[in-house]
Amino acid sequence: MRIKPVSSLLTLLGCMLTVFAKAQQTPSNKDTETGTLSGKVLQASNKEAVPFATIALLNEDDSTIINGVAADEKGAFLLKPIPYGSYIVRIATMGFSPYYTKIKPAAERPLWDLGTIMLQTGARTLKEVTVTGQKQMFTMNKDSIVFSPDENFLPGGTGMELLEYVPGITIDAENNVTMEGKDQVKFYVDDRPVALTGMDYNSYLQNLPSFMIERIEVLKAPPDPVEAEQALVEGRTNIRYINIITRKIQFRGYSAAFTAGVDSRQNLRGKMRYNLNLAPFQVTYFNNGEYNSDSSYLSRTYFPQNAGADTSYLEQKNFRTSYKYNHNLNGRYELKMSEKEKLRGSVTLGWTGDGSDGENNSLFSDQAHKPTRTINQENRNRRNGYRAVTDWNYLKEYDEPGKRLEAGFNFAKNNGNGYGNNDYFYLMTEDTSLQRTSRRNGNWNLRSNFNFRNVLKDSKYYNLSSSVALNGGKNTALATRKNVNDTELLFAPRLSTNYTNFNQQYAVNAAFGKRSREFGYNFTGRLAYDGAQSEEDYAGNRFNNETYEIRSSLGMNFSPKKDHMANIRFNPGIQFFNQMALLDSLRSRVPFKYTNFSPGINLQYDIKQQQLSFSFNRNIDRPNPDQLNPFINTADTLNIRMGNPNLRPSFTKDYRLEYLYQYKSHQVKAGVEIQDAGDIISRFTQVEQVGNTIYTTSTWVNLASRKDRNAYITLNSHLFKALQHNKGSINANISGGLRYYNTITDGGEDGKDAVSEQFAHVEGVTSHLTIWTAYRIRVFSISVNGRYNGPRYYAQGRREGRFNSGLKGQVNLLQRKLNVAFSVENLFGSSVRNSYELTNAYEQYSNARRNVRYLSLNITYNIRKFTKLGQKGPKGFDEEEFEGDDHRGGRGRR
Repeated sequence: MRIKPVSSLLTLLGCMLTVFAKAQQTPSNKDTETGTLSGKVLQASNKEAVPFATIALLNEDDSTIINGVAADEKGAFLLKPIPYGSYIVRIATMGFSPYYTKIKPAAERPLWDLGTIMLQTGARTLKEVTVTGQKQMFTMNKDSIVFSPDENFLPGGTGMELLEYVPGITIDAENNVTMEGKDQVKFYVDDRPVALTGMDYNSYLQNLPSFMIERIEVLKAPPDPVEAEQALVEGRTNIRYINIITRKIQFRGYSAAFTAGVDSRQNLRGKMRYNLNLAPFQVTYFNNGEYNSDSSYLSRTYFPQNAGADTSYLEQKNFRTSYKYNHNLNGRYELKMSEKEKLRGSVTLGWTGDGSDGENNSLFSDQAHKPTRTINQENRNRRNGYRAVTDWNYLKEYDEPGKRLEAGFNFAKNNGNGYGNNDYFYLMTEDTSLQRTSRRNGNWNLRSNFNFRNVLKDSKYYNLSSSVALNGGKNTALATRKNVNDTELLFAPRLSTNYTNFNQQYAVNAAFGKRSREFGYNFTGRLAYDGAQSEEDYAGNRFNNETYEIRSSLGMNFSPKKDHMANIRFNPGIQFFNQMALLDSLRSRVPFKYTNFSPGINLQYDIKQQQLSFSFNRNIDRPNPDQLNPFINTADTLNIRMGNPNLRPSFTKDYRLEYLYQYKSHQVKAGVEIQDAGDIISRFTQVEQVGNTIYTTSTWVNLASRKDRNAYITLNSHLFKALQHNKGSINANISGGLRYYNTITDGGEDGKDAVSEQFAHVEGVTSHLTIWTAYRIRVFSISVNGRYNGPRYYAQGRREGRFNSGLKGQVNLLQRKLNVAFSVENLFGSSVRNSYELTNAYEQYSNARRNVRYLSLNITYNIRKFTKLGQKGPKGFDEEEFEGDDHRGGRGRR
């Protein structure tokens, strides 16, 4: 079967309304308590504009930086949103004396226009410019948490390692990320879905050097306008959105950093970053190279189900060395047709490579622990590929305030190829078997969106938008195998795959509302189509999934009294789903249809620093391609993984009640959650015995139902103290919580073997705690951290609680060009990544021993050279203050 796009009226309508797009988020009914700062900076001597002046918003209590923005080439600036409160505004640039003033945005005066600011000529010293060592790294409010580390916060680290410092984030042994161990997480890069980079979030963060990250934002709403519209009508509250803002430079010139590192585990790493600004053209390049070694262990007891058979055992040790490298080159260009019309474009090229060499030693024994078979497995895997991304955005602002047109287009493509060799040596029988696998894969992703917004009288507005997203891929793995009695390698179709998929999404949105604190409202309607087609040649399976949906959101906000705000939103919707599977093994078609009414309601009441919210939603979660793909993964022939093409979507009724109290940079939350889910998608592992060999097959199944009852309390607190007398600071952060859980799981007919009796009903209290503190004085800094994540349960087992810790020290030399960092990881102890499984057929323990005590050394060299106002900037200029073109303590924009 050749896959083709569907021909439908909706497809045509979506394409007609889509014009090289970037949509703007449809305004919700919520009118948050924030203000706006604007003005224009001129030279006092000749009244000419002061381009690219730095506008800093400072805390009135300790003068720490809260937010900031750079003026444009005509000196104009706009900073928003600014939470209500008292602030100091500092406006400064090279060659002029800084200007200071105070503002106090409030409900009575949310808009602060400073008018024209005249800067007096005067020398600005390096001491005034750099605020190194006096930077608050965490900013918290009711709707977001922002982590803004300095460039040398984690020398030699990756984006995934840096993510562990964000309050509430938990990362398990497989690098699955959740918020406080419960909520789902979606990733974005510079306000766009991570998929538009040509990589998934795991690959992107593992290959992104930590010094490329300027800021990590944890949000309640998607930063991407297209997905924000979808989230608004769905009304889901169990998802958090993590936005990775990459480091850029706002001044003409260049900035570069080089890092080399080594640790006592014989791991090596090298990283580089280079930013070039030749406005209106900019170039960013970064790379990452690593060499690692690690080990894992597995112990399994097998209870045969056939009468008369005895219990047997497996002990397995795995050793692996691996390398990876990644290069990423991005060029951006902005064409300003007029003051109100712009075209921005970028092209990104990337190429990657990785490989691993491993050894697996497996010992089988009988009931008396007498060895029955010993297998040594040697494997080698190599992979390389490239990716290319282009992104174009058009913006036009009209003379009428608030009226604007936006459009954009994104296309990403990546290809890869590689091979895998697996050699098996059966020592007790002197048998051998060899397997060779060649792999090729390719994926492409296209997205275009259109948005038109117009503001009417009396603060009313309407918004029209559409989006189209198409993506497809091909995954080919051809396996050949040779056993001891074979004379040559023979093709193995059961171990091979030729999998093709094509997905398409079309959506049309319309919104109408009124923005007002006293009484505002918003109505948004969405008509969408989602289609997914795939086929696998060797298994003979074909799939066609289609979903038509009509969703809407009706919201209103009103303020009954000062410092009070109430928000109400209803999310009625209906979905029509059709799934057709043609399974070669059954020689029959397997249809599955449903009509889903998806109601939702969200209530929220704010009183100053307090917030009380309640929500109910009926959510649907479809299986992803990896869960559906029937490809058999035999990289480890004793632990085989494969997808299940018969998976159905799961449905969840989600009730949440939460109270939040926010005081400056301290936040406490307490809540209750109730979830009733059907057709839950869950991993299912089976153990089988062939002769004297025991192996597992892992796939996915639908469980009949799951009931979750949870109550929780969490604390996020950040302490900052600037030490003016020694140019230093103290940063401390604590994030922790307790959660009561009560989970009942019923496997039903399809998943009756996928739920262990011991874990069918689990109840107890779990916790998580992260503590981090850093002390910096002049060029020296020292930090200590500790993390604990409590155990997590699933249908067949549990993942044990994890603890790790570390001590780091740094020194900056040569006017902060050279950074030397030394760390002792897990100085105060650690735990390995343990997992435990128990069914009626087997009991299994496994662990990965990566978290052992070790020493590491990283050396970083920084180069910076900037020009501003036609003059050469001083050494160390822009060291840590606003190194980027988009500086937001919250969600402000240039």
